[in-house]
Amino acid sequence: MRLTLTIESLASGGEGVGHAGGRAIFVPFTAPGDQVVAEVPGPAAGKGEGAAHGVLVEVLAPGPARVAPPCIHSGTCGGCEWQQAAYAAQLETKARTLASALQRIGGLAPGDYTLRPIVASPEPYRYRARAKLHLDRGAGLVFFARRSHQPVPVATCHLLAPGLEALRAALGPALLAARLPAREVALEWSEAEGRGAALLRLPEVSAALRARAEAVLGAVPALAGLVLEAEGAPAAVVGAPVLRLARVPGAPGAGLQRSRPDVFQQANRGANALLVAEALRLLRPEGEDVLELYCGAGNFTGPLAAHARSVAAVEVQGPALDLARADEAERRAGAAGEVRFFAGDALKLALALARERGPSARRYGAALLDPPREGARGVGPALRELSVARAVYVSCDPATLARDLRACVGAGFRVAEVVPVDMFPQTHHVEGIALLERQ
Repeated sequence: MRLTLTIESLASGGEGVGHAGGRAIFVPFTAPGDQVVAEVPGPAAGKGEGAAHGVLVEVLAPGPARVAPPCIHSGTCGGCEWQQAAYAAQLETKARTLASALQRIGGLAPGDYTLRPIVASPEPYRYRARAKLHLDRGAGLVFFARRSHQPVPVATCHLLAPGLEALRAALGPALLAARLPAREVALEWSEAEGRGAALLRLPEVSAALRARAEAVLGAVPALAGLVLEAEGAPAAVVGAPVLRLARVPGAPGAGLQRSRPDVFQQANRGANALLVAEALRLLRPEGEDVLELYCGAGNFTGPLAAHARSVAAVEVQGPALDLARADEAERRAGAAGEVRFFAGDALKLALALARERGPSARRYGAALLDPPREGARGVGPALRELSVARAVYVSCDPATLARDLRACVGAGFRVAEVVPVDMFPQTHHVEGIALLERQ
């Protein structure tokens, strides 16, 4: 059935939400204040009329927050949800989403902690130095339509940095010409080096496919290297896929960080620099012995080492830890701040360090953790055992952040301050940084 609605706000999942007869209706690609017609499914037989997800049919009257999307694929491509919403409305929604999760899941009411204004991305478009795409035999590198595997060939992606966009355009035809059956392609671009790298997920990694990958390198001069990955097989490297990324874009003195397209790295380099700066402001690592959990490829390790007395960085063994170690070996020449790396499960190692006894036992004044999306279940007891005075938790998921903060409060910490950070403009995703203080 078709309903006429007024969109009241943006929801945490990316859709606009309005109400009809007390029923919440979620409609994608809308903005607050829009009057729209939406196609809405009726309730299933025998069930009440709960919330429903509709399809936008027509915008009868645009709301004050609606803007013209710059991309002709907006409304089709699944990569962006909010190009039709003014950036200020996006930021307001993201800050509200984080605060709501902290209250609903974390039990943290407004006033229990200081909620700082959201940190905006320096660029709302052309900010991505990384992207994940799919290889289509007829169209090259494509995105998928929203909630489907329908390919969307795009002439230009307005989220990709210019160098990455040029690499995408050149690499697609080269992969097709080489007959490389990549299921998924992850691209990375270094503005500092003016070159890129790619991860290809393949059915297998064979000598024949390696030879085809080498042909792709010859056909795309801006491509420094490839990582070939297949399920159940070790990754194979072709060329030189390790790139160096500017820690702070436009500030060479802030240094470079090694990266590889098969290792996690923040896609928005400008916003990442602000994220790191906010985390260090909250942690106050000057003169401290700091325990860094889930250090990854060293996004925080180098900046921490520049201020702390020492850093103990923990990550599972793998290429990310190799990159972090290589960066630290280079930084150590002429720099203060000792860094030791520990390979293993972050929370298990944290508990093992906490249980050390005797004159050689290591003790830490502060901790910083940046876990993957699933969070760090069990972090509360680990921080309590470590007896750190304060900890900073960096999260890309409000729900798991709220869950883990609740556990930390139960372990004797208080949430002192929270800072939302917008790492992905034009989407609903929001990062959060929380400062925990031992009570």
